[in-house]
Amino acid sequence: MKFLIVRLSSLGDIIHSLPIVCKLRQKYPDAQIDWLVREKGFELLNLINEIDNVYLLNLKNIFLIQKQKYDHVIDVQGLFKSAFISKSSFGKEIIGFKNAREFADVFYDKKIDVGNLFETDKHVVNLNLRLIDDLIDNENKKINFLIPKITEPDNADVLQITNDTSKKVILFPSTTWESKLWRMDYWFELINKISKDFQVCLCASKSDLKFIQLLIDKLDFNKISYANFVGKTKIKDLIYLIQNSDLVIGLDSAGLHLASAIKNDYSLPEVIGIYGPTSPCRSGPYGSVKNALYLSEMKCIACRKKRCLLGHHKCMEDILPSIVFQLINDLC
Repeated sequence: MKFLIVRLSSLGDIIHSLPIVCKLRQKYPDAQIDWLVREKGFELLNLINEIDNVYLLNLKNIFLIQKQKYDHVIDVQGLFKSAFISKSSFGKEIIGFKNAREFADVFYDKKIDVGNLFETDKHVVNLNLRLIDDLIDNENKKINFLIPKITEPDNADVLQITNDTSKKVILFPSTTWESKLWRMDYWFELINKISKDFQVCLCASKSDLKFIQLLIDKLDFNKISYANFVGKTKIKDLIYLIQNSDLVIGLDSAGLHLASAIKNDYSLPEVIGIYGPTSPCRSGPYGSVKNALYLSEMKCIACRKKRCLLGHHKCMEDILPSIVFQLINDLC
């Protein structure tokens, strides 16, 4: 049996699709399971032992994929481009979501009806798994994200800080949507509070360096023990750092989703998410949604807009540092 998973981006969405590999491998231990992806997800997927081949999206690899003659091609992305590529693989059966965006479902042989893909009460991990309902046994086996245990990082600074016996908290203060951001002075206040008990590690991608620098400029290195890993870690290093930390706090972002996957697979670290324009019921820390701070009573909550159309951003502004700090005390 041969399977091809098509989830091209983004990193957080790729992480939410990994349980598909877990379930397929449980049912078909000897199957060939491959993945087609863009560059940002390539490094992570190459660490997953249960995936046989990871193909970077390019014309050469499309021709290689066509020669594989897959039994099932699973388009988790659900967009015109991913669906067209899935159909172009010449697989025997193309599977995708019914009513997918951009009329993607015209390319599917099997259309899985999950209702509204963006309903806030259905977690995206569970929606993705619906794509393979007919291919697996619906047994109540644990959902695993297959994140490997990293025994040694490549980054010497990561190794050095994890050798320190003090408690560690990783912060992911940045995200791709303006509406998901938490106020800079809130982060500063929270860091001042938690630095008494935790070694603080700041993490984000290199593209977020300017944003994080504004926060770093406010920190007093003589009073606050922190490490800046912004743009300095590979995925392997980041996994190691998370696996050797006690707590992760972040916005709806790839870093938080990676930490949530590790928490799901290994029971640690504790994970806290800060949510507003997106619902934690749909994209919150999987298995730890109770640790997502979210003002569900607001009328405009989970608007899924990249900018606040009302101009007040209250869904994030009203989550005060004291509220986050209280949850930290409850968990740690």
